[in-house]
Amino acid sequence: MIADYFWKIIFIALAIIGFTYWKDWRDKSKAYESYVAEFAELMDHSENAKPFNDDEAVTRMYRAIYLLRKIEENKGSEKFSIDQIFEEAQEATNNTQIVNNLLRDAFRQNYTKAKEYGVLDNEDAMSSIMDGTSTSIISGPWSGEELAVGHYISPDINDTISLHLANRLLVPQSVKLAMQFADITIDVKERAGRLKRADILDVGACDSIEQQYDTLRELATRNN
Repeated sequence: MIADYFWKIIFIALAIIGFTYWKDWRDKSKAYESYVAEFAELMDHSENAKPFNDDEAVTRMYRAIYLLRKIEENKGSEKFSIDQIFEEAQEATNNTQIVNNLLRDAFRQNYTKAKEYGVLDNEDAMSSIMDGTSTSIISGPWSGEELAVGHYISPDINDTISLHLANRLLVPQSVKLAMQFADITIDVKERAGRLKRADILDVGACDSIEQQYDTLRELATRNN
């Protein structure tokens, strides 16, 4: 009799533990799917879904970084993969594969920067980027400075791609201001080529950037 009660108690305890683990797994799976679905919406750059002004582009950037952090917390650092997230998001967006790859590369760099700036481990900073707004940089040489969303290719060089998230990057505010007046570098030239191949930047605009770079190189060579 006592043995029967004992095994019933063991069975009930195991059932409760099993249900708890199953519920936790289900809740985490639902949260993950929700994060990826929203992330895909933010990445969608089809004609009717792309950012319509700079404020929205900036908001999307911060919110997307926040979602990546929540996904990393959900999956665990060892299983977290930006490549996998973009593969899953690809199915839910209208982006071409080459556009998705550019966005993936940009966000891999931006997520690394967000970690370096310490905003992903700070509750107040996470609260700000959750709302799609800026925050102060927490750690590193730029600590205390406002975080900003700059451009790989400045609008002063070409303003047709200023809203595309593949052309945006997280930088300190002072760096963003300085980059507006920077010359065309080899990095800008190569970025323009990648954006052209993805049909984000038109051929004429890319050719103009490459010509400006070549002209600056030639002038520099002459002066030396």
